[in-house]
Amino acid sequence: MKRDKLIIIAGGVLLIFLIAAGYYFFLAKKPSPQASTPVPGQAEEVIPTIAPDELGLTFVARSDGKAVKFEIAHANDIASVDYEVSYLTAGEIPRGVLGSITKKKEEETIAIDYQVLGSCSSGKCKYDTGVTSVKLVLKITKSDGKVYQAEKTLAL
Repeated sequence: MKRDKLIIIAGGVLLIFLIAAGYYFFLAKKPSPQASTPVPGQAEEVIPTIAPDELGLTFVARSDGKAVKFEIAHANDIASVDYEVSYLTAGEIPRGVLGSITKKKEEETIAIDYQVLGSCSSGKCKYDTGVTSVKLVLKITKSDGKVYQAEKTLAL
């Protein structure tokens, strides 16, 4: 009888050991993160910058500070502009506006009218509060196909 109890206890311990080992090897062992290998021929694109003054860039707020606009005065050799207006609201919530402008050949300047710092629907606007600065990032494509970037920040 003692021998049977000893065999049952030894079998139980062995079973617990096998379950624990199985858990460790199959469930608890996390796969190691694999290092990403760069894809040949794929490089991170670096866009050269252009000074806002070189573009004749003006970036201003409306008198009530609830909207911004910009204008590029020296746009003769510019084909198009992608723009991003971004800012933080009260509570550090990121907000912004994206857009694109294709310049007509006869135009000497590129301008975007006031972009509301908030949202508008059916002619009614809800303005964001706590905005202290607004950042403008321009991606400029010249007539020769070369691409440049310009940035300007406006304190409100």
